[in-house]
Order: sequence, then structure tokens, then C-alpha cells
Amino acid sequence: MLSKNIEALILASDEPLSFDKLRALLERLEPVESSDVRDALSTLEHHYAERGVQLKQVAGGWQFRTAPACANIVEQLWQTRPARLSRSMLETLAIIAYQQPTTRAEIEALRGIKVSSSIIGGLLERRWIKVLGRKDVPGRPHLYGTNKQFLEDFGLSSLQDLPDSSQLMEANAIQQEKLNLPEPTETTEHNDHKQ
Repeated sequence: MLSKNIEALILASDEPLSFDKLRALLERLEPVESSDVRDALSTLEHHYAERGVQLKQVAGGWQFRTAPACANIVEQLWQTRPARLSRSMLETLAIIAYQQPTTRAEIEALRGIKVSSSIIGGLLERRWIKVLGRKDVPGRPHLYGTNKQFLEDFGLSSLQDLPDSSQLMEANAIQQEKLNLPEPTETTEHNDHKQ
């Protein structure tokens, strides 16, 4: 019965349910041991491992997610394709994720070009980043960091699940070498920024 209740709670929730929240909800019916809840979660994970949906730990909680093998068929449900993210937006998001808390000036220093308000606005609108406060320097610029929605949308349990930043740099260099691409210049970066 415990597994059924956990399954129902996770399925009905709009967001990932943390272990503590899950246990608190279960405790309203009868006392439960933490180990029993962990065992039930493990059983459910195993049960759904080879199905069309899987039980995954994301953003500090548990949520049912479409199995990666079924992604193509599930995409057919929606007529419109999700908006593509520009390279500038992805670079800005990556810098915020790895350098948080960070300011727009610090992002611009790392990217080497200006970060437009539309990029920051787009990331805020998607709830992938949030304003954490203000930096105690002249002008008191906003400090940006990632939001819980970032973890959910990218399937991360926590920021520790991000790849090591040195691996990303190596992968980028390898990809450029494979494609025999020249290093990006200020002109190509600037043009990408305008798109």
C-alpha cells in the first residue's frame, strides 16, 4: 500500500516531491519509517525502469518522466516545436550555472561580448535563472543564479550533477577539431548575438 500511495502522490504532483515532503504527506495517514519510504521508492524505480515512463530524482525530489527512448513519439503530441535557444542564450545560461552568483558584467567578461537584456529576460521568463540579490559594489548590479526550474527542465537532481566544466571545454575543442572549424572570431560571435 505504501508504494501505491507514493506512486499516486508523485503522479498527482505538478513538481518533483522531495523525500521530506513525501514522508510528511504519508505520515498524515499513518506513521512510516524513512527506510520503508526509501525501499518503496527503490521498488518503484525498478518497476518503471523499462517502461514508457520512469521514476527519476530531479531538482531535489521525485517525478515521473518520459523514458528517453519514447521521446520521439511523445513529441508528436504537440503541433508546435519548442523555441530553439540561441548560442548566446545557452552560453549565458552555462556561465550563470557554473559561476553563480554572478553579475551581467562578469558574464560579459567571460563571453567577451555584451549580454542583451532579451537574453537575461528570456532566461528569467523560462524561470531557469533568478535574481539572487545585489552585489555590494558601485552600481549594485543584480546577482544571477539558477532556479529550481532549471534543474527540473534539464533533468538534474542538483547542481553537482552538471558536467565538470573542464570536460565541456575539452569536448568543445574536440568537436571543433572533428569538424575542422576555425576558432570563433569576434565577428561571428557578434553576428550570433544579433540573431
